[in-house]
Amino acid sequence: MRKLMMIMKGAFHLIRRNKVWFLMPILLGLALLAFLVYTLGPVAMVTFLYAGI
Repeated sequence: MRKLMMIMKGAFHLIRRNKVWFLMPILLGLALLAFLVYTLGPVAMVTFLYAGI
């Protein structure tokens, strides 16, 4: 968990320093997807992929 927090802190520092705000929604979307896969499990996500949603 500590490594994940260091990666997130580094990513937000990069966004603030280089003014690349367009990366924020991409990172938040990836974080949300990772959270869903972690909580629901990969089997639930495969269902959405096969359904084409």
